[in-house]
Amino acid sequence: MSDSVRAKFTDSATRQQCELVIPPGGYIFVAKGSDKPKIGIAHPGCPELADLTLELDAFHCPACGFNGRVSGAWAAGRIQAVTVV
Repeated sequence: MSDSVRAKFTDSATRQQCELVIPPGGYIFVAKGSDKPKIGIAHPGCPELADLTLELDAFHCPACGFNGRVSGAWAAGRIQAVTVV
C-alpha cells in the first residue's frame, strides 16, 4: 500500500492515533476474500484495516475487535478529495 493516501486522526473513543488509509482504486465495502483494495482504518496493535462505517461515524476491526469513532463527514471528504477525478 505504498501509494495509499494516509490521513492521521485521533480516535475520539480511545484517544489513540489512527489513520484513514485510502489505496488507489480502493473501496469501502470489500467482500471477504476479495482482491479489491480496501479503504479502512489503521489502528494500534493490529496489522489489519478496520471496517469504516461513514454513516455511523465509527469503525470496527473484525480481526481484533477494536472499535473506534471517526467523523464520517471528515472521512468522506478525504476519500472524495483523493478519488474524484
